[in-house]
Amino acid sequence: MRKTSTAYRNPAPAITRLRPWWKKGGWLLLLAAGCAPTGSPVPVPPPDDGSSATAAAASIGAPLYEGQPVPQFPPLRVGPEPIIIPNCFVQYEERQQVSAEVDGRIELLAAPLTRRPDGRYEWPRPDGPPILYDPERPHPNIVFHPRDPQRQYPYWRLQEGDFVQAGQTVCLLDDQLIQTRREAAEKNRLAAQEVREQAQKGADFAQRKIDLYKNNPDVIPQSTILDDRIMLSRFLENLAQVNQQIVKAEQELKEADLLIQKHRVTATVSGIIRNIARWPGEYVRAGDKILEIQSTDKVRLEGQLDVQYAARLRRHMTVSVEPTLPTAPLMTLSAHRQPVAGVAVSGHAERPLVVSVGLDGTAVVWDPNLSQVAERSSLGHNLPHPAPVRSVACTPPGAPRQLVVTGAEDGRLRIWDIDDPEHLPAQPKVEAEPPHVTGIGFVAISPDGRYAASAAGREVWLWALPSGERLYALPPDHRDTVTSLAFNPQGQLVTASRDRTLKVWKLGREGAALTRTLEHRAGLLDVLGLSPDGARVLFDHDKSRLDLLQLDSGQTVGQVINFSPHLGFATLALFQPQTLPAELPPEQWPPYTLATVGGEGDLKGTVQLWHLPRSGGRAAEIARLIPPGRVAITAAAFSPPAATPFFVLGTDKGTVHLWTLPKAPPHRQEGRIVTIDAADPRSVTVRVEMDNRALRLLDKSTATVIVPPPDKLP
Repeated sequence: MRKTSTAYRNPAPAITRLRPWWKKGGWLLLLAAGCAPTGSPVPVPPPDDGSSATAAAASIGAPLYEGQPVPQFPPLRVGPEPIIIPNCFVQYEERQQVSAEVDGRIELLAAPLTRRPDGRYEWPRPDGPPILYDPERPHPNIVFHPRDPQRQYPYWRLQEGDFVQAGQTVCLLDDQLIQTRREAAEKNRLAAQEVREQAQKGADFAQRKIDLYKNNPDVIPQSTILDDRIMLSRFLENLAQVNQQIVKAEQELKEADLLIQKHRVTATVSGIIRNIARWPGEYVRAGDKILEIQSTDKVRLEGQLDVQYAARLRRHMTVSVEPTLPTAPLMTLSAHRQPVAGVAVSGHAERPLVVSVGLDGTAVVWDPNLSQVAERSSLGHNLPHPAPVRSVACTPPGAPRQLVVTGAEDGRLRIWDIDDPEHLPAQPKVEAEPPHVTGIGFVAISPDGRYAASAAGREVWLWALPSGERLYALPPDHRDTVTSLAFNPQGQLVTASRDRTLKVWKLGREGAALTRTLEHRAGLLDVLGLSPDGARVLFDHDKSRLDLLQLDSGQTVGQVINFSPHLGFATLALFQPQTLPAELPPEQWPPYTLATVGGEGDLKGTVQLWHLPRSGGRAAEIARLIPPGRVAITAAAFSPPAATPFFVLGTDKGTVHLWTLPKAPPHRQEGRIVTIDAADPRSVTVRVEMDNRALRLLDKSTATVIVPPPDKLP
């Protein structure tokens, strides 16, 4: 049993650093303690020979857990990088106002179904499988023309939001009068053709007789020849008249067909029906608006870029466009009556469980059941608490047992055994002693699942799992509340505080030593993620920028930038856990995936997913997760590496939402820059045109534009 001291196991870092100098004279130590005599000279300390680090390591004992080496990252990019223009605003440029070309009454506001090679009819949809026409069970949107009693030609009743193709009929006006005129013209044409046939036969017969008379001029009387010539002339006159009648009838047919076509209103662009002004049964005049179609084939993207990058842009330059597709949650849990304070995901390999804790004193364990096993229920199991629960953490995959650690307003750390998902506990396995004086705002668990850390105010305590034995407390070097904790595989703990600092601690069995302080944070984040390899951390430079810092050097190796004024970073930023194959060379490592929370007004509660290259550079937004309603997001977590990765978050309304994550990067599409204009002295507005038939970007959505680096430096 470890002995728990009431004092800190490790001396304050400043004292640790001064210990070698105390042995060499002690003047600086006396000054630090306020004991130097007035006017006494203060000797300059000798150069540090490394003994202070050795002393610090000795004071904290052996490493708390076996650490992994820092990974050898691919070399940082040197030279020009791609220019990333995030949050580009998508605009549909082309609209068609579909108007009536003739006067008439609307019979159908519908489009004909497509006939397949097998003879069946279907209604194609751009965002899903086609809808097949089943005569036995027709879709409620399938209708027929009033003059199609046999129901041979099905139509799709159009509504706002439906997609239509260029050249497709979208409206049918009453054309009965024109159809009658066409039928009459067709009858006249057929009758004239019959008369022409008879006249042609008579003319041919008369011509043959006259030709016969030419060969026998002395046999046939001249009067007979004259009569036949008169007959031929009459037949030819009849032919001319009939041909004129046929031409007139055909002209009337063409006019009727043209008028009939004008009664069939067609779309000239492919797109979405945005507005329907007139409905079936209403009378319209030529020029009256019937509906409006927003073209989706081509879009324009508009984004802001720092002015210093403008020199690398050219009109008509080819760029890549990655969509930012907003996604609704797959499932929602409403089990909390007050705000959700924390969420975590267990490390069960085949059955990860979600644990959400709330200020109503509940800690709900629920099974997302993404594999849809019939015997498993997604109903939540409550881990009861006597006080509001403010934080939660789960042991990772590979831990000796699957545990849940909760921190409550009463200052107590509780440990729950959920190793068997079929038999979840009603009481905690351990209530750790002693409790914190104030409520526990954050808990974290080490990569091996054997240790936990808790933060309450400025206090940070280390605990053994599953016993709940308190090991020691970190020195209170933070000047304000500690808001997040994160262990890394290298045996370190990273703490973030409202004093605008990040601190890195080396953990030992006897204590912890402060190894680095990262200062001058200026953002609004309480939780700053640590990369899955443990070597890098996010640093909130300001409301719109996150830096990726190398933990051992403090060097900035990447950035996440939000140019939109309504999408600043707030609350938290997290990395998705990743497992990389050992044989994969560093240059083939995939980018980090991270989630950030922010948004104001209509964008409040927006989660942005980003890809951040390990080799440095800017992050590119890949997706947006939008919970229902304008809610504040209070907590979030990624699932451990699994067959179906997911992301879960909690809100101030007591709801928990879950999304599955895309397994493949978004499809890229090429576009071209059309204009580059100065927006203000510090930025330019870049506009890009793109064919949208592949991506189907939505109007007023966002996308990321990537400008490739130049082939060579100027």
